Amino acid sequence: MTTNTPAVRNGAGTIAKAAPDQLIATLNSMVGEIRKALPAHMSADRIARIMSTQIRTTPKLAQCSQGSFFGALLTASALGLEPGIAGECYLIPYGRECQLVIGYQGVVKLFWQHPLARRLAAEYVCERDEFDYDKGLELKLHHRPAAGDRGPVVAYYAIAELTTGALALDVFTPEQIKKLRGGKVGTSGIDDPEHWMERKTALKQVLKLMPRASELSATLRIDEQMGSMATAKAVAAGTIPHIDDATGEVLDAEIEA
Repeated sequence: MTTNTPAVRNGAGTIAKAAPDQLIATLNSMVGEIRKALPAHMSADRIARIMSTQIRTTPKLAQCSQGSFFGALLTASALGLEPGIAGECYLIPYGRECQLVIGYQGVVKLFWQHPLARRLAAEYVCERDEFDYDKGLELKLHHRPAAGDRGPVVAYYAIAELTTGALALDVFTPEQIKKLRGGKVGTSGIDDPEHWMERKTALKQVLKLMPRASELSATLRIDEQMGSMATAKAVAAGTIPHIDDATGEVLDAEIEA
């Protein structure tokens, strides 16, 4: 049974606190708009089913403003990313705002859709690993992980290469990655032994040095600036809308990319 919840008005306008069933009903009515935003090979019905499940498992999404929820969903659709599936992106309830968080797999997916993509890697280095690199005129890197206990992490690196021969490589200390992440270490509330969040940060820094497709450029901008009200129209037009001040990381979320 659907319960009507009165709207609450604040300085930013009317915030609709829809119950999960109400939000799912609105989502189903938006399938046509989702279909227009998606690349041709993706299914709007599938996206609607995925999000219906996520709304039921994360009911706080129904407490977000519908403007921020559908803005985030349409932006993800325009980028060709599936929320919650395989770590491509996530819609995160953060108070009354729904924020789009791009996952490691989302960045990787969009890189490999580039027609010139050749190689992409992001790894962590431990104290007992064999590791050497040269960032001179000829970029070189050698990394052989140690067997067994590798010791503490001492570095992160990322590599991106195109078929044209364009190559980008950079190496970061844990302190540099921590600073780039606004002082944050690891993933809040989730065991992350493979350091995916830190590797994603290293990867984003290296991709800034490479020629990029417009979708990947938009993804990096959105992920860094955490635009809760970004719209698919702006992404499709090749422009990124004004984005609220944020740290680039969700500080209070049930899921984090």
